[in-house]
Amino acid sequence: MASRLDDDIVQRALIALLVPESLKPDQPATEYVRMKKLRRRKRAAIRSFEPLIAEARPAHVSIVAQLSSQTLSVYWSDPQSGHYADQVWRLGIAHRPSNCVLTGMPIHLGDTVFRPHASETRVPVNRHRMILAAAVRPLDEVS
Repeated sequence: MASRLDDDIVQRALIALLVPESLKPDQPATEYVRMKKLRRRKRAAIRSFEPLIAEARPAHVSIVAQLSSQTLSVYWSDPQSGHYADQVWRLGIAHRPSNCVLTGMPIHLGDTVFRPHASETRVPVNRHRMILAAAVRPLDEVS
């Protein structure tokens, strides 16, 4: 008899879990109360900034040729990110602080830099690396 009582308790507990109080069949459907949605207040985004971790310089980087005033051909060889014999780098603006892979000088936000060209189908592993444009001699001085 005790086991039958326990079965009833388990069965009632399962039914209580499966059918919430607001949807039990003994209550008319008109008494169902919809909870009002609360809107979140707009708050200022809190961002935490992590310290800049100095990345190791690649094993070998050199400028092969300056193709135009906007592009460079760079030789890149690094055991972690691979080997690029004739990689095209384009002129742009630094979107984050870093270090120049050619000279090791610090790069600040907004500096003019060269970075590897990426497309929708091909994204190089070293896409976040940069070369300061000031470290590259202009096309007319190269000869």
